Amino acid sequence: MNRRDFLKGAALAGTAILANKAAFAAEQAATPAAPAPSILPGNVPLVTLPNGRMIPQLGFGTLWLKEKSVASVRMAAERGYRLFDTAQGYGNEKEIWQGIREAGLVRSEVFITTKISTDNMRKPPQKACIERSIEALGGEYIDLMLIHWPVRDHIRETWETLEDFVRQGTIRSIGLSNFNPHHIDDLLAYAQVRPVLNQIEIHPYHSQEANIAAIRKYGLVVNSWSPLAQGKVLSEAALANIGKKHNKTPAQVTLRWAVQRGLVVIPRSQNPAHISENFDIFNFSLDDADMTAIAALNRNERVNPKNDPDNFPW
Repeated sequence: MNRRDFLKGAALAGTAILANKAAFAAEQAATPAAPAPSILPGNVPLVTLPNGRMIPQLGFGTLWLKEKSVASVRMAAERGYRLFDTAQGYGNEKEIWQGIREAGLVRSEVFITTKISTDNMRKPPQKACIERSIEALGGEYIDLMLIHWPVRDHIRETWETLEDFVRQGTIRSIGLSNFNPHHIDDLLAYAQVRPVLNQIEIHPYHSQEANIAAIRKYGLVVNSWSPLAQGKVLSEAALANIGKKHNKTPAQVTLRWAVQRGLVVIPRSQNPAHISENFDIFNFSLDDADMTAIAALNRNERVNPKNDPDNFPW
């Protein structure tokens, strides 16, 4: 399939592009998209992925939670979060599922994203590590699995392995993390199952406007990781002033800025008050002046300069 045909197909809502469309139709009949709830706790919107499945727009990140993973996820689930983001590299997939279970939720009530690690990408075949992730996260299926970083010379073999799991129905959707547009171009030259999402670093200090626009041209949903820049943006006077206007905190203003840009956002916290605060962002709106003031904070500054997808050391 050439790239022009691929991008043309990307415009068809609810259609995942395979080289053999008949095979895909049979595949979808065998593993239909689960019906989405009409209302999520907290009035969290659902974003439609290119294959017709839906992902909550606000979720819970789990990087660096370590021994706090179970308790933090349980609190987040009890507060109303239904999207949980983890990764093989975080070392807490099993704990994420335990926290969800302790909150009394069943598998069909949550959307779980995980990512294949750079180490596992470099150790083909990757099938065994993916199977371990599925087992750790409930043993049934993974809603969305991403390639965590574009590891040179190992993207194609990893993607084709993920495609096999989609065909089996044990991974519902596959996508990318930290991919620049040229990485996506390369992948589209051979992809049989299209990516649905790209998760990249986005916050007021690194707003990524051009990159977001480029990713959306492929039809992908954009997911913001580190939306609060690991707390670095929260002392900004501009955010505090906007917060006073709306009776909201700088964190809530920042997360609201992200969702009004149409991003899926996954803040992380171990603090019960912050977990609750971050969830309370769908009862106010920022005006154009607010959005402009936050956009003006951009410095093209990553939380870690090493997190450059073209030169990362991971």
